[in-house]
Amino acid sequence: MNVAVILAAGNGKRLGGEIPKQFVAVGHKMVIEFSIEQFQQHPDIDEIAVVTSADFINVVNDIKANPAYSKLKTVLLGGVERYQSSLAAIRHYASQPEAVLLIHDAARPLVSRQIISDVVALMKTHNAAVVAIPATDTVLCSQNHRCVTEIPPRSQMYYAQTPQAFRQKTIQQAFEIGLEDDQFNPTDDGGVVLRYLPNEPIAIGKGESVNKQITYQADLSWFSSQIKND
Repeated sequence: MNVAVILAAGNGKRLGGEIPKQFVAVGHKMVIEFSIEQFQQHPDIDEIAVVTSADFINVVNDIKANPAYSKLKTVLLGGVERYQSSLAAIRHYASQPEAVLLIHDAARPLVSRQIISDVVALMKTHNAAVVAIPATDTVLCSQNHRCVTEIPPRSQMYYAQTPQAFRQKTIQQAFEIGLEDDQFNPTDDGGVVLRYLPNEPIAIGKGESVNKQITYQADLSWFSSQIKND
């Protein structure tokens, strides 16, 4: 079973305003609905789960009641940190260890059918897969946040996107190990597998430039223009 897990518990402070970015209306739909729709329409997705905050549980339940989103079966309460929302979904599907969880940011509403197809295909031969695009800028590393300490070869660098997909039993094992670590506070689910299951290969699927995350007001304006152009 392939489950799209859409994370929508963030508060979106960087966007400004009182409504989290994923619940801002663009045209006739909220941003999150565009994301849900992409997975709803994909034939390889069997089920959709949305993880959100207590303040927006009712909003998501209203979305769930829409017949157009028939694959949306589950609404879960997330946490303050992103990883807590991922963990809520991972634990919810604990009874289905072979399920593939495609964890996606609700604020990436232009994820394409091709990206989803590629990730699902990768999961036929892997237990973990991420989506990324090659870095177009030089990436600088600074350990003290004042001076450059490393400049990794740009040809080896990628910008991470979502969805990131995992066999449920694989990502659960990685999280269980990580939760024993006092320094555990990841911002990326693939990073949890990389750090705590270092022998588990993580495949890279091809991302797209339009699969960008809405973070700032300018991103929202850009997305609005994309919708109008369609």
